[in-house]
Amino acid sequence: MNQAAKYRKYYEALNLIGCKHVSTPRQIKNGTRVFRLPFKDAYDCDIDFAIYESGYVRKLCKLGYAPCYQINKRRKIDGGFFKITTGPHAGLFRKRYDHSECVLIPGNGDRLEYLFNFILRNYFVAKPKYGKVTMDRLDRSARYSHGEFGFDSCDSDTQDYILKSLQQ
Repeated sequence: MNQAAKYRKYYEALNLIGCKHVSTPRQIKNGTRVFRLPFKDAYDCDIDFAIYESGYVRKLCKLGYAPCYQINKRRKIDGGFFKITTGPHAGLFRKRYDHSECVLIPGNGDRLEYLFNFILRNYFVAKPKYGKVTMDRLDRSARYSHGEFGFDSCDSDTQDYILKSLQQ
């Protein structure tokens, strides 16, 4: 799939989940696209993400409580040794520190796909409050809370109620 078709597909998907494209004309001219989630964070600030022409994908923060940070994948770089060529220590070797660097995403459609998957994974996945919901747990909840023989013997309204109560 070419980058333009992939960009269009994930742009429409972001619109479906409620994300707005809020780039300024200057950002668009520079190759930056900014998207805003349909809800706010705990500090009542907008949650913005930006994709850059250079290959970075970042979460933007408006206030000083947290800096903007890159959400690209990272890879470890071994520092190794390098030879000092000038000064009083010329001819000796010095160890570089191990560090990590961002893996840049080359295509515009690939960057938007990565952002979409990141948003779904971190903001739109329903997480149960008390661990995993298994069939055994559903049966126990139906027996002890509602007096039924099991989850399958409940009517659909009771099943919905049990599922919602376990996910809160």
